[in-house]
Amino acid sequence: MQRNLIALIWIGGLVLAVALYAIGPDRFVEACLDLMNGIDAVFRNLVLTLGIQVFSIVRALAIAIYAVFFILASLSITRGTRGVWALIVVTVIFVMLVGRPDGDFSAPVGRWILALALVLIGAAVMTQRLLSPRFGRGLPPPPYPPGYRP
Repeated sequence: MQRNLIALIWIGGLVLAVALYAIGPDRFVEACLDLMNGIDAVFRNLVLTLGIQVFSIVRALAIAIYAVFFILASLSITRGTRGVWALIVVTVIFVMLVGRPDGDFSAPVGRWILALALVLIGAAVMTQRLLSPRFGRGLPPPPYPPGYRP
């Protein structure tokens, strides 16, 4: 183990000597700083590109999940369970978050993320209501509160 570490140190020293010879010992620090600036510029451009793509993905997901929520809420309403107020409230908040009165610019990504979280929660609640047997049509509520039997 120790021999491998010593060998790596010697190899690193030889690589440093070759780099110093190729760049020039007097410009080595300047070349290292230029390399760090180049890496920083590449990283910033990558973050910018990914940010633009993430914004489009978040908007597409928010709209698609809202459609899922709308369909699930409609099914829940037709089954006779609660869902009307959830549909109204989620729709109004969704439009307030992402709707723009002038229509020229899109809402900021933070609002789209909040809208996505809102419709994800709404769709999960509607899914739970549709899958739960106690919310089905024609099933009476239990005669006692959950966890308490007379």
